[in-house]
Amino acid sequence: MAYRLEMSESTSKGLARIAAEQIDRARRDIARRDTVEGIHKLRQRCKRVRAVLRLGRPALGKHYARENRRFRDLARAVGGPRDEQILIDTLDALMAVNKDRVDRRQFTPTRQQLLKRHRQALKATALPDRAWLSSELEKAREAVNDWAPAIDRFKALSEGLTDTSRRARQAMKQAEGASDEVTFHEWRKQVKYHRHHCELLANVWKAPMDARAKEAHRLADLLGEEHDLAMLAQVLSDPATAFQGQEKAGALLEMIAERRQTLQGEALLLGRRLFAEKPEALGKRIKCYQAVARQEAREAEPSVS
Repeated sequence: MAYRLEMSESTSKGLARIAAEQIDRARRDIARRDTVEGIHKLRQRCKRVRAVLRLGRPALGKHYARENRRFRDLARAVGGPRDEQILIDTLDALMAVNKDRVDRRQFTPTRQQLLKRHRQALKATALPDRAWLSSELEKAREAVNDWAPAIDRFKALSEGLTDTSRRARQAMKQAEGASDEVTFHEWRKQVKYHRHHCELLANVWKAPMDARAKEAHRLADLLGEEHDLAMLAQVLSDPATAFQGQEKAGALLEMIAERRQTLQGEALLLGRRLFAEKPEALGKRIKCYQAVARQEAREAEPSVS
């Protein structure tokens, strides 16, 4: 089934189903974990389960910290050299954006150095044992039945949505007066949680919730590109990396700074619209939508004669 709560199922059963489905799919992803796509998929599953936990956090108590830590550590265990690949992709994207003003061939040595770093990371990284991963996911699957029953009311979900919206809004306010990568990256993390929560609650009113999730996804992508550029700049600026000549490295850093400034501006424009509504008002509105959707689901059930 889809990554969304059905209005015909109870809150606890629905979230248990969603978490279990993501864990089961993660176990299948283990079979191809040594490929870039397999690793990426497995990490995505972990993030989606963490979003389920974050949404139900008001009702989870001690379960939240334990399960959130479990899936965070699993995602880290299969991370491998992905960051090095992102640096290469980021450089390629930067060249595409600036194709009318620079000849990308002059930065071929930089790309080759990034490829070398990636190959070295691949050799140095030992992927975790499949049996261990499978065992950890099996434990996580069994634990779903321990924590899911605690989220027995939709009120907990509306409170969870209110909380993540508040965190994203506060992070945006911090970003408005800053330009550093740490502040914008923190905002991105909160936006991604909010996007997943809109997906989980889409059936309260599909059209507006899908639209909100789509815009949150777009915002997260803007912030993701900004973060990747900041990481590339950090690598290029590190004396220990000894990248190509100072003049060309300086030209790259200038392009990165310009692109980051553009992305930050676009992100703030979109974010101000997405988080214009106060979190408490958003939570109340979603709760009202849910009440209507639940009633419609009950009325659609076949009557027993």
